Amino acid sequence: MHKAIGVLIGGAVLLTACIAALYWFTFRIYVPEGESIVLVRKTGVEPKDKIAVNPNEKGIHREVLGTGRYFFNPFVWEAKTVPLVKISCGNPKTWEWTPTLSADRSGDMRSRTFTFKGDFPEVGVLKRVVGAEPPDGSSVVSRASGYQGTIREVLTPGTYRINPWVYKVEKHPAVVIPAGFVGVVTNQVGEAPPIRAGAGGDDDAVRRLARSGERGTLPDVLQPGIYYINPYVQSVTLIEIGFNEYSQVKVSDLENNHISFPSDTGFDIRVGVTIIWGIDPKHAAQIINEFGNVDRVLETVIGSQLPSICRNIGSTYDARDFIHGEKREMFQRALTEELQEVCRAKNVEVLLALVREIEVHAPNTGSASAAGGEVTEDLKRTIQQSYIAIENRITKEKQREAATVRAELEEARKKVDIARETIQADTRVMVAEILADAEKEAAQIDAQAKLEVAQIQEQNARFDAQRTEILGQARTDVEKFRKQAEADGYKLLVDAFGGGRAFNLYTFAENFQPESIRLIFAGDGTFWTDLERFQDVGAAKVLAPKASGE
Repeated sequence: MHKAIGVLIGGAVLLTACIAALYWFTFRIYVPEGESIVLVRKTGVEPKDKIAVNPNEKGIHREVLGTGRYFFNPFVWEAKTVPLVKISCGNPKTWEWTPTLSADRSGDMRSRTFTFKGDFPEVGVLKRVVGAEPPDGSSVVSRASGYQGTIREVLTPGTYRINPWVYKVEKHPAVVIPAGFVGVVTNQVGEAPPIRAGAGGDDDAVRRLARSGERGTLPDVLQPGIYYINPYVQSVTLIEIGFNEYSQVKVSDLENNHISFPSDTGFDIRVGVTIIWGIDPKHAAQIINEFGNVDRVLETVIGSQLPSICRNIGSTYDARDFIHGEKREMFQRALTEELQEVCRAKNVEVLLALVREIEVHAPNTGSASAAGGEVTEDLKRTIQQSYIAIENRITKEKQREAATVRAELEEARKKVDIARETIQADTRVMVAEILADAEKEAAQIDAQAKLEVAQIQEQNARFDAQRTEILGQARTDVEKFRKQAEADGYKLLVDAFGGGRAFNLYTFAENFQPESIRLIFAGDGTFWTDLERFQDVGAAKVLAPKASGE
């Protein structure tokens, strides 16, 4: 009976250990740091959608589990490892803005553009591939809506657990606006605002600036900095702020952009003009809304209006006026004022129109005609001889003015460079703060993971304590039952012998061993005898013949 109880206890302990080992090695799933898993239920109710949302539904489940230890039935669940999605924060030290149009190409009828190079921050765009179609047919939906399509909210730099069976992730460069630029924002989705009729009728019709929620160009521009914008929701056009140079001059014999017009006396006047123009930040959105880009401003405003204004004003001047310094200055002033008025109506600022080159040719003659050349030279010689002193003085004054303008322009450029460096320094500070926030968030996530691991370990410790308590209680109960069984057995024996005295005599007789008793007998009349041989002596006494008379 004792052996049976021991075997029973040992079997119970072994069975408990086997169950614990089976649970630990078979049901446990450990997700290491830097990885995540998606659970797939092998059995259960068929889900309504491609992704299961309830625990009892069969198939891929929506939730993504991060670093930690989990316990799941391997006959019911399967774990699929999925990579973490990392959105880069970029490296400001590698950023570079390179102009694509050098300053010596002053005859080009294009604005100066820039090429941006370097490791720029990224923005993550989510596309939900499960769920119902949006009822309004929109391709952009909110994350909380549950509809299929591009999610309006974006992922900023960091590390994310994304279920690839629910979302597809696209990485795009974030919008970085350098110093000296502003960003014009255009909404890609929404209802378009109505078209506003212009001063010239339908030909000048312009769609008004969009309001919040409407599709089109927004009135507020973005200042220099970093912006995490969904490219499917908004697009940003960079506009350089400040004054630029636009010239129509003679670059070479093969590339001559002079503006030609007849004078009042029929002479052919050819002038080279340089325009100092710029865009005010408050007008940048309106310009993009109306023209689309800066090159269109040059083509449709300055490039098309400049020759027309030169012809209208220049045809009222005599040929000698373009050689005479005072009248030439009047022509330049009139040209500047007229061009400023025309461009101001299109939100383009014109600082100055400089007449850099003037050529006077005789009427109805080519450049190879000797007679025409003599007429032109005589006209020039006559005028120059009479006004050469004045011309020299005016020329020097103009040179000083030009030098002053160049100095002011250089000063303005230096200020822009200083502002650019300031913004870049601020940008580096912002990036450092973003990196610090990202590291802080990563530390918080790591601390949360450690907390969850500690909680699981605490739970395991409680399980171990409960197991120890149960095993200890089982051993106590077994010992109690064994002792109780022994007591009951002794009670039955006592009852069988009819009482305790008989049972004690039985016990004494059962355990009595005569060979362990020694008798010492020393002789007759003496009690101290050799008791070991007493029985032999006693037997001899009994067998010896009795004496006569006894």
